Amino acid sequence: MNAFQYLAPIAPFEFEAPDSVQELLALLRDEGRGARLVAGGTDLMIGLKERLLQPKVVIDMSRLRPELAGVYLEEGLLHIGALTTFSELEADPLVARHATALGVAASQVGTLQIRNRGTIGGNLANASPAADAAPPLIALSALVRIRSSRGQRAVPVERFFTGVKTSGLLPDEVITSVELPVEDEARSWWARFARRNENVISVVSVAARAELNSGRFERCRISLGAVAPTPILATMASDALSGKSADGATIENAAKMASLESRPISDVRAGAEYRRHLVYVLTKRVLSKLVGRGS
Repeated sequence: MNAFQYLAPIAPFEFEAPDSVQELLALLRDEGRGARLVAGGTDLMIGLKERLLQPKVVIDMSRLRPELAGVYLEEGLLHIGALTTFSELEADPLVARHATALGVAASQVGTLQIRNRGTIGGNLANASPAADAAPPLIALSALVRIRSSRGQRAVPVERFFTGVKTSGLLPDEVITSVELPVEDEARSWWARFARRNENVISVVSVAARAELNSGRFERCRISLGAVAPTPILATMASDALSGKSADGATIENAAKMASLESRPISDVRAGAEYRRHLVYVLTKRVLSKLVGRGS
């Protein structure tokens, strides 16, 4: 797309701003595939300007923040509203304590302006393979809560994505929250590689969650971003840790297995082999952080 095309007017659309979730669900039921939701707008506005999206109606969710934003604990679960921004996640003490990897990832999304606008629900719904919120949520065994006028359902984050920029979200559905189990003995961390420090898509990201019991890894999950058509749970690498001594040799083996499980492509940001090497490096770095060996 040349500069003239990018500066061309956005295709016309109708605009709705519901005052309640029920009103939103009714709009989605009636408009179906012709509707697009806007939360923070950081992805939608680009799609509109580049004419990649030409919806019949845009539905603004900003009036729903009282219902769909915020973080709270209830019955052993950490609940995060879909309209919670990355800046709010970065600053929230419950996230820092119970979902450290997510808080670290939130602190490095885009620029300050994007973190102030972008939401966790929008990040997931956009379904980018490089979505920075996805690997921490997968590592933390999070569920996506989804509603429509027909009812509600919950999907593990690793099963929510179906392909590049596609998900299991139906046209009449909306993400309302994310929830994850609170496990006081668990530790988690996230790291990425990007060509610049801010406002750039991750070339590779890695998140891990584990418990340490008598010097051994227990209940481990390693998740990878930007190295497959969707964010993935590295099951073999995760299994290779459980019950093993939390030492350098175990970490080295898990990092090699995570690299083998990745399925990267070569594009303008990095080659496939370089991405595999980054998976190895970042997995070692994240696991070393969990056991107090790294910074």
